[in-house]
Amino acid sequence: MRNRKLCGFLLLILLKISFLSYAYSEEPLDYHSPENILKFADYLTEQGDYLRAAGEYQKYLFYQPQESVEIHYKIALCYRLGGKTEKAVRLFEKLLQESTDKKLVSSAYYQVGVSYFLMEKYGKLATYLEESLSHITDVRYRAETHQLIGLSYLMQNRWLEAEKVFNDLKKSDVLVVSEKAAVYSKYATQGAKLPTRSPFLAGLMSTIVPGAGRLYTGRYSDALTSLVTVGFTGWQAYDGFRRDGISSAKGWTLGTLSGIFYLGNIYGSVISAGVYNRHVAEEYLSTLFVEISF
Repeated sequence: MRNRKLCGFLLLILLKISFLSYAYSEEPLDYHSPENILKFADYLTEQGDYLRAAGEYQKYLFYQPQESVEIHYKIALCYRLGGKTEKAVRLFEKLLQESTDKKLVSSAYYQVGVSYFLMEKYGKLATYLEESLSHITDVRYRAETHQLIGLSYLMQNRWLEAEKVFNDLKKSDVLVVSEKAAVYSKYATQGAKLPTRSPFLAGLMSTIVPGAGRLYTGRYSDALTSLVTVGFTGWQAYDGFRRDGISSAKGWTLGTLSGIFYLGNIYGSVISAGVYNRHVAEEYLSTLFVEISF
């Protein structure tokens, strides 16, 4: 029995020695090989460390320049996801000049549009993508591009145009797009019914009664200030002309000021109506970003 235990113990020692010898005989992992650099870059992307990932992809390109198109796309996407949208746009546009891969091209156009959206360049976004639609051949990216154009219309308060785009997208074969289109369409329909103030009416009201246009747009303190300022300077100008006649310095000075305040009151009321409408729309659309995935 003792001999059997001793043999077993010796055998175990030999197995451990053999295993350790084999382990130490293996070559160490080369972290600087192109394959491992690429794996590390992909890992950083998955972890959301986009700017570091972009640096690793650029390092990989040094070893594998033949893969430049696909890797350049990953680099541009990392910059877009990492908040460097202007740099991302430049890289995507450079890629569009070099790539012939239809899906990659479709995706790059879409990503440029997303970048403009994130930069709040909604007018430029709509124009750019409308002109690029003929180059976007991938079915999904084409549908998502139309959706992005509709979102840019929403952000510009172009409610009816947005509603038309989303109503058309409800019929899309791309399920995720059709589902989102139904949600966005409701935003457009309700947006068209938001309470607004007419700049023309605001200006007209302040033409008749100084400050009335500001009152119409909810700027009560500004309305009172306009009424008092125009009224006081106008009354003082009248008092000067009444006492000293047409040559009254007081009358001309305060009359000029009163005229300036009066015109400013009209202009300010027109601007106030625009600000009111913009504030209402922004407050309404603030919940829209919960629905946007990019």
